[in-house]
Amino acid sequence: MCGIAGELRAQGAVNGHDIAAMCATIAHRGPDSAGLWVDGPIGLGVRRLAIIDLVTGDQPLSSEDERHRLVFNGEIYNHRILRRVLEQRGHRFRTNSDGEVVVHGYEEYGEGIAERLDGMFAFALWDQRSRRLLLGRDRAGKKPLFYRPGPRFLFGSEIKAILRHPSENGLVEPSVWPEYFLLGYVTGGRTFYRDIVELPPGHTLAVDAHGHERSRRYWSLPFPAERPSELPEGEAARVVHDLVVQAVEKRLVSDVPLGAFLSGGIDSSIVVGVMSRLSAGPVRTFSIGFAGDPAFDESAAARTVADHFGTRHSELVVGADSVADLEALLGAHDQPYGDSSAIPTFIVSRLAARDVKVVLTGDGGDEVFAGYERFRAALLAERLPMLVRRAVAPLARWMPAGNGHYHWTTRARRFLDSLGTDLPWSYLRWQAIFPLEELRELMDGADVSHALRGFEAVFDASRGGESLHRLLHLNFSTYLPGDLLVKLDRTTMANSLEARCPFLDPALIEFVGTLPPAYLTRGGQLKRILKRAFADLLPPPILQRPKHGFGAPLAAWFRGPLREYVSDLLLGPAPLLREHLNAALVRRLCSEHLRGQRDHSARLFALLNFEVWLRALRAGSARTGARVTA
Repeated sequence: MCGIAGELRAQGAVNGHDIAAMCATIAHRGPDSAGLWVDGPIGLGVRRLAIIDLVTGDQPLSSEDERHRLVFNGEIYNHRILRRVLEQRGHRFRTNSDGEVVVHGYEEYGEGIAERLDGMFAFALWDQRSRRLLLGRDRAGKKPLFYRPGPRFLFGSEIKAILRHPSENGLVEPSVWPEYFLLGYVTGGRTFYRDIVELPPGHTLAVDAHGHERSRRYWSLPFPAERPSELPEGEAARVVHDLVVQAVEKRLVSDVPLGAFLSGGIDSSIVVGVMSRLSAGPVRTFSIGFAGDPAFDESAAARTVADHFGTRHSELVVGADSVADLEALLGAHDQPYGDSSAIPTFIVSRLAARDVKVVLTGDGGDEVFAGYERFRAALLAERLPMLVRRAVAPLARWMPAGNGHYHWTTRARRFLDSLGTDLPWSYLRWQAIFPLEELRELMDGADVSHALRGFEAVFDASRGGESLHRLLHLNFSTYLPGDLLVKLDRTTMANSLEARCPFLDPALIEFVGTLPPAYLTRGGQLKRILKRAFADLLPPPILQRPKHGFGAPLAAWFRGPLREYVSDLLLGPAPLLREHLNAALVRRLCSEHLRGQRDHSARLFALLNFEVWLRALRAGSARTGARVTA
């Protein structure tokens, strides 16, 4: 795992000091070594976290004739298979690095090497003969890759690397703000910076010496499948079982210590159980708990699983004092990020990094096997006649405020509030931070309809499919790359820790995409086929345990130990967000939450991140040139 950065100039020569400075901003992604290669108009840099081939795997990597140079971030799980094929065709390898198959694979297959890679990756490859730079990103978007188009083309694993370059002025893009406050993230590869975009998952981008670009999509999610499976459910469950085991097994290859995150949920428990069966010794597992808040504390369930499989388990109980450095979390993301589950993920990553360099996680299980309650709620709402839904929906405003995110009244309010619209809007209302009517008020009455365009476009692309398949496609194309995988990458890599996700294995995803919706959810049961596939592996209390999100007790923290922090940032004498948002609404949300009248913790977390980002911009404007302009 690494961090990469570089520049391609249409005129003039690249300054190696600039590339080195870009890489220095992402040193946390690769503390083991640094690499730099500059040749006239092209410069490539890398910071390496050594996982495979600790001795000879330093980068940049090159072909035999040195006409191709590569910087690479990620892991290629089928590199041994590809290497044998390429060696049979006459290619000579200099290292045992998995990344070297990209160089020789490009010589053999050109841009088609991307679809032959099984793994998580982001790479930049310079072709000296054609004077062309090729960028590539994995299918799901596990590894990030940002770039700035133009005659001075810049790229980097994180936005901060591009902002560090002296030619980048860091102008922000206010048009994305409504979408952020709606979803907690931004879709479609856009960022909070006007000139910086993200390469979409499953894409390559070829850039010539003049800065001209050509994008190619080499993979798309198979929801709905062109050829639906006709396997009986029992046989399909056996295939799922075998594919999950294979996905875990290929992710156990490592030359450094390896472990797993364990929350006590079904997904991470399956991963740990399979690891235990495949490993010679006890698996290292890591979890956290929250003192005094059982609604968010999964440590008891994690201990049950750890005891069942005999793991070497490490557990940390934390309080609000552990999240006083919210600014550090923003620094890991480079722009506002509205998902507070980044807090526990950051903390458990720091815990794991003390003992291992690689962890396997259960991330992706909900995306592939329909594990979110919002899927069940949206499908249930769709079955009700619209007249009934519109008549019942207004009852949401009369429901009492629930005591916490998982309280039954909180969930009932969310469900009732989602009834008044069709798919996908009922799904969107279930997960929105600021629903549209509140979003308009927050933006001082401005038109916010454009915040829905990316969401609408993705949903329309699956027209004609089953409702569940359309929701899975929507979630996989928006929430997964925009929220979940961003959180996992930034929080783990901020701690120099590599995370691997067996449930996002391409073969598994593509098979599950062929299954009928009833195999995934039926009779209100979510992840039906996954539970059936591993019924003999998990202890019954875990198998039957309801879905429990990985979050932090922010509602209580914001009213207690972090009350002063919230008040200072959002209600103090000079919050910067009041220059752009409805200050009266912000004050009302703070007041209602701090008095215990309503739980606005998700909204306040999004606002806090926005305020911290604005302050960071102002403090760093002299260096980056960043400024807030429309």
